[in-house]
Amino acid sequence: MDQGEGSARIVRGRGRNKRKWTMDEDEELVRALCEVSTDPRFRAEGGGFKNCYTQGIESLLAQRLPGRGIKASPHIDSRLKVLKRKFHAIKEMLASPGFSWDGSRKVFRCEKQRYDEYCKDNPRARGMYGVPFPHFDVFDAVYGKDRAAREVVEVSEEVTADMENGNTSEAEEDRTSNGPSGRSLDATSTYKKQERCKNGGKRKRTESNCLSPDTLKDVRGHYQRASQHVDTMAEAMELFKDVHRHFQSVVQHAGAMAAAMEAFKDAHDQFQSVVQNVSTAATAMEQFKDAHDQFRSITQNGSATEAVIEPHADLRERLSPEVPQQDARVRAIAEMQKLGFTGSEVVSAASVFAKEPDQMGMFLALPEIYRREYILKMLNGMFTDPRILYGRIALHYK
Repeated sequence: MDQGEGSARIVRGRGRNKRKWTMDEDEELVRALCEVSTDPRFRAEGGGFKNCYTQGIESLLAQRLPGRGIKASPHIDSRLKVLKRKFHAIKEMLASPGFSWDGSRKVFRCEKQRYDEYCKDNPRARGMYGVPFPHFDVFDAVYGKDRAAREVVEVSEEVTADMENGNTSEAEEDRTSNGPSGRSLDATSTYKKQERCKNGGKRKRTESNCLSPDTLKDVRGHYQRASQHVDTMAEAMELFKDVHRHFQSVVQHAGAMAAAMEAFKDAHDQFQSVVQNVSTAATAMEQFKDAHDQFRSITQNGSATEAVIEPHADLRERLSPEVPQQDARVRAIAEMQKLGFTGSEVVSAASVFAKEPDQMGMFLALPEIYRREYILKMLNGMFTDPRILYGRIALHYK
């Protein structure tokens, strides 16, 4: 039987006790925690748990999730440690001004600026903004209220044990979609926990076994700085995949359009060179109109763009300009940015250039002092056909 089917993969070996919990496993874990919390066999004096309570959870999960191989140590210990850390971070935020709890969405609410200010002094709260925590009510019933002081001590000892065993980095590896988790314990610690359970589950704590609040805060801060960007990076990767797919779709059609744009750019640059000479402006205007009509006919019908090269070859032989072969689209965008247009205006103008390439050619042909006014009028819809504008320029030089 394939025990890995429907469950997370477990990697064995020192420093490699990693497990990715699924959503159904998390739900069963929290459900088992509720049952164990009301079972007197696992409750200690003062309202806390006996050290063997995770073994009780292990037994329940073995019945409800057979074949998953979920053990009290390190799997249940690690996952509960991470979930408790999230719970206490939210609990502390809700005790601060500006934070509230949305019971329907199971997420805390606050202004983003308030959250960023809070995280400066409480680094373990980073990466939790807008992330639901569906188990908050259960953890509040089990670990909240008068159990807060006891939990600080338990978390302190768990962090100390992780540092001594060299397993502080494994918490980032053991995770679900809601965040990282995980902790690795050796066989000796498991044996000692079983022995303590047989002896009544009592644990002696002395002041020397606990970290001071300042030390604990530093330890948590180092851990949070190592893991706070994990969720953000996952979202960034998904966004990059979407952009990459759109880019591939555009690139498939870019080859033919690039050749057509180069041919049109040559014709336009030749026209720009010729209109400087008033005596040949009328002839150049007719030649440019012919080239423009041929370009529009080829690009609209989607035919082979090689056909656009022949009409312009004759034009280049007659005019023979010496102009650099530059990417007009890159030049146009760079010019608009230099002129101080906003990102939205640049995108709008680029959309017009994509549909009407001659608009871009005319923009680059104008002296720099007129380019900003040209873009503003183009965005306001004042230019319906750039050939009208070319005709006006030709009449001006007659």
